[in-house]
Amino acid sequence: MTDGNPSIVGVAVRDLGRLRAVAFTVARHGFGPLLMKTPLGKRLFDKPPQGDEALREASAPVRFAKLLAALGPTYIKLGQILSMRKDIFAPDWIEALETLQDDAPGLPYSVIREQVEASLGGTLDQLYATFEPEPLATASIAQTHRALTKDGDEVVVKVQRPGIEKTMRSDLDLLYLAAQVLEASIDEMQIAGVVSIVEEFEKGLLGELDFNRELSNLLEFQRHLDPARKVTVPRPHPELSTRTVLTMQFFSGRPIRKLTPKSPEAQAVVNEIVHSALKQVFVDGVFHGDPHAGNLLYGADGTVCMIDLGMVGRLSQEQRDDIVTLAIATIANDATTIARVLLKMGTPMQRVNLSELKADIVRIRQQHLMVDSFGEYDSAGFIAEFAKAAGRYRIKLAKDLAILGKAAATLEDIIRTLHPDVDLIGIARPFLDDIVERRLSPQRILGELTSEASGLGSMLRTVPGQIDQLMHDFETGNIMVRAVTPTLDEVPRHLHALGGRIALAAFATATTIAAAITAPATTEAMPQLVMTVLLGLAAVASWTALLVWHWFGRGKPMRLAPLVRFFRR
Repeated sequence: MTDGNPSIVGVAVRDLGRLRAVAFTVARHGFGPLLMKTPLGKRLFDKPPQGDEALREASAPVRFAKLLAALGPTYIKLGQILSMRKDIFAPDWIEALETLQDDAPGLPYSVIREQVEASLGGTLDQLYATFEPEPLATASIAQTHRALTKDGDEVVVKVQRPGIEKTMRSDLDLLYLAAQVLEASIDEMQIAGVVSIVEEFEKGLLGELDFNRELSNLLEFQRHLDPARKVTVPRPHPELSTRTVLTMQFFSGRPIRKLTPKSPEAQAVVNEIVHSALKQVFVDGVFHGDPHAGNLLYGADGTVCMIDLGMVGRLSQEQRDDIVTLAIATIANDATTIARVLLKMGTPMQRVNLSELKADIVRIRQQHLMVDSFGEYDSAGFIAEFAKAAGRYRIKLAKDLAILGKAAATLEDIIRTLHPDVDLIGIARPFLDDIVERRLSPQRILGELTSEASGLGSMLRTVPGQIDQLMHDFETGNIMVRAVTPTLDEVPRHLHALGGRIALAAFATATTIAAAITAPATTEAMPQLVMTVLLGLAAVASWTALLVWHWFGRGKPMRLAPLVRFFRR
């Protein structure tokens, strides 16, 4: 082992220590009885731990949100991601999760200075003309400082907290193991795809830790800016940016939440953010994933600036077309088309009853959208009910669509706050008319027909050969017909798993009995003592393997990925 690389044993001990701390925090927030129902809780605690008296009167969603906040930045980020999953959580849980704020105490200036100089390879005096010691803002992953470049540009320097990646990777290891246990133990967790949620969370979190990704997002959004609109993003400085330091243009403005509702400025901001959102989704295919009021600034000249582009969503051209079709079908009250597009946009995990799905769609539309004005209709509720219906029918939606739903609901809240009486249809109509016109243009229709005809022609050319092969297989008896019997098809796998468990249990029992028989009467019989120790270790290993198989495998092949990640450092 080298001095700079921790041993596997050290990593395991550190992560297990973190696991115990997490378990105590879970119990303190009133989830001790639930924890004691798991094998892990029974091993960590002799008796059910008592919860904090101050939290006993709070509801479960509120206690869960406070729990995530107490566990630290990784879990706060997880809660913010979970607040987008309206297809999984009830409204009261979503409301509680949305209260999670990503803030943290500021780091000393000496620590920030050391981090910047180590990342950029020079002293602050060499890199910047001035660098303000007092932070502009603090968060769990980074804090920002104002500075002045050598060229005289006012900038904001975003500096990652030292050691935060190490802490978050340790928490991710524990989350993977917890997700594996939940999916192995609870059927509903398999349907929800807890492990896949953690996998997506890891991708997003590690991407947020890499400031080069936010730098790339800033450059991409700059390329998409419409010079005719008063919407901008900070200009990044790649020469003063690395994986842990990001330097970008300082925008002199105030958060739009400070604007006076129904004022001319508020109406101008609503006009700009509606145009920008539509363009991002339907034209650019990349949109701001977290456009809350604190991430939208209003300048003195009326310009709206989008900041914090660490989370963005991306939509393919096919997904954008599906969203347009979905919007048109929703306006036209075409439940059949809505159901068809929903099935196309998601992944059905089981057979879907189309009649019931269409009836639910009609009910949801009438409940949330059949009103006379924007101030009355509830598109956020429509999106939430839509997502819940998808979950109820086991239709798994793409991650970016969940982000889009959350972003749309956030923007609607902003619009309702700033100017609830604004004519959204009037603002969006020219843009939507242009989208529909381009979608129904002769050039595009001709291109799509040409593409379809080419694909059909290619398929037809292969049909004669395939029919010839099919007839040959009939003649030679190579075509087999098998009855599909899902229950019976599972019998061999269950028998194989049961046989494996019986064999492992028999081996564990045999080694235990052998160790007892060969145990020496005195400690002087060293060879016999060695044999006993070896047999005892084999027995312990066998029983441990059997228990792990029972907890994690549940008769299915174990997934080693979480265990590999646990020891990867």
